[in-house]
Amino acid sequence: MENSTDKEFLNECKNRIDSSFQRLYHCLDQLDNNQIWWRPNEKMNSIGILITHTCGAFRQWTITIMNNEEDVRDRPEEFINNNKISKQELLQFATKLKSDFITAINNLDPLRLMEQRRIQGYDTTLMSAIFRALTHVEGHIGQIVLLTRIQLGNNYKIFWTPQTDEQRAERKNKH
Repeated sequence: MENSTDKEFLNECKNRIDSSFQRLYHCLDQLDNNQIWWRPNEKMNSIGILITHTCGAFRQWTITIMNNEEDVRDRPEEFINNNKISKQELLQFATKLKSDFITAINNLDPLRLMEQRRIQGYDTTLMSAIFRALTHVEGHIGQIVLLTRIQLGNNYKIFWTPQTDEQRAERKNKH
């Protein structure tokens, strides 16, 4: 039997991916192709690598399972610093992923959330896989924001700033 908690979980999943991708787009809008593929050192990932890896992992852990598709992910390919992929292509890749995820969520029967699945050697439920994938995205988006800020320094445009005392978590009546 479907319940409102399941629907709220799925709605929140859509909100989370939207929020994450807004921050991704915000960073990409400020960068050129060279900056997207820049790495602080040879052992660290570029923003381009983080995008291709995040999209590959997210698709594997969510969309592929929700749509009962064959998993065709090539994880090692995601970690190639391939500056031949343009900023526009990365944006299209991410935008398609977000759209595919929202479509899959909208078409998902909430009763399937407790289905057992095996992904990358892990036994999990569909709900847990979605949750894990969203937190994975959040972590890598944080890295992308940091790499953007490192490169742009004082030229980085802040995504959001608090406008009210409540948003700043300030108390008006301090004793």
